Amino acid sequence: MYYLKVKNLTLGYGNDIVIKNLNLSLKFSTNYQIIGRNGAGKSTLLDFISNNFQGNFFDSRIEVERIRILQISNKVTLIENLSLMENCYYFTHEDSISKESISLILEEYEVHHFKDELIQNFSSGMVKRSELALAQIINPEILCIDEPVNYLDNEGIEILKKLLKKRTDNKKSNILSSQESLDVFEDKYEIIDLNVY
Repeated sequence: MYYLKVKNLTLGYGNDIVIKNLNLSLKFSTNYQIIGRNGAGKSTLLDFISNNFQGNFFDSRIEVERIRILQISNKVTLIENLSLMENCYYFTHEDSISKESISLILEEYEVHHFKDELIQNFSSGMVKRSELALAQIINPEILCIDEPVNYLDNEGIEILKKLLKKRTDNKKSNILSSQESLDVFEDKYEIIDLNVY
């Protein structure tokens, strides 16, 4: 079953077209990697899939299901003048998630010692780990991550792999965007190659 189908997807900013005539169908319970050189439109496509695109559409036919999608972009997606714990409460206030459950996940990602510190004081690696922890807490149907291994050390990459495996085992979808295919999925995945468009 598909949650997104597009024909002749053409996206841009002003009159500057970034993605042109892309046909795409995304299935539930399937992992994808968007690859492409700089300027190929990877971040733009990920923004579109995540419902965060703020540019222009040109003659595109779009069918989409209403589902929960979370995006970790290449910019900080947490609120920087709030603490990590305050961010967790802010982004989950409509969900029935206990403080204990949140604390256990923060401990798993080794950021629990910093839960009361402001995000603006975090290193880039700590921000990325915190965003991944929040993704596990929220547990959306679709998780989109732009440049997923940026700012992660080897231990952080193992944490990312564990999250992706856990989500895949639970029939959740993950969409990663990077210049080339990454060895982070244990299971099979499909490639969306923007270099051919």
